[in-house]
Amino acid sequence: MGHDAPPRWDRRMQQRLARGEAAALGELYDRFASLVHSLAYRVLEDEDAADRITREVFAAIWEHPDSYDPKQGPLRSWIAGLTRHQAVQRLRQTEAAGARDGDDTPAQAEMEQKIREASTAARADYIVTSMPAPLRAALELAYFQRRDYRQTAADLGVTEDEARRRLRLGLQLLSTAHNATALPPTRRSAYASATPGTAAPPGQGHGRAL
Repeated sequence: MGHDAPPRWDRRMQQRLARGEAAALGELYDRFASLVHSLAYRVLEDEDAADRITREVFAAIWEHPDSYDPKQGPLRSWIAGLTRHQAVQRLRQTEAAGARDGDDTPAQAEMEQKIREASTAARADYIVTSMPAPLRAALELAYFQRRDYRQTAADLGVTEDEARRRLRLGLQLLSTAHNATALPPTRRSAYASATPGTAAPPGQGHGRAL
């Protein structure tokens, strides 16, 4: 997808982390912290919780760099999957704790539905922000600004056939969000961009000293 680093960079980063290079962790954090935080926020809808998940994700990467296999896909996608897993687990724990405390929480089926919706919404966010810029621009014009494909073509300076092609491909990519297993948060729009605050850097008390 559009923002994935080259495979060589992914492999090199994994090797540097495996050697315990703190500078590599800092570089990884600078590149992906905003992605991790926004996905976690999509699931949990809580700034503090998203900050904690962000720290936990980078701590887990630091402690277990060999968990990532470059042959299985881009590092960005792997980090996104790890974030969604961690955030969904936290959401389950929060909902279960609320039920034990006797809060007015939804039934089990409703809770699972909430988690599925959250997961799908977060994956949709990730897909939209990761897809090639031409596809993303076409989707934004068509769905945010309510342009038809003729107006979209004119705004983008492409033919109508090309505008239709970009919209079709973008929607095909977006549709895969509904085919994934449990992901992130309940937000109205699949694209609605969260506006999380700046995530705190990885904590110092996780595994290897930074």
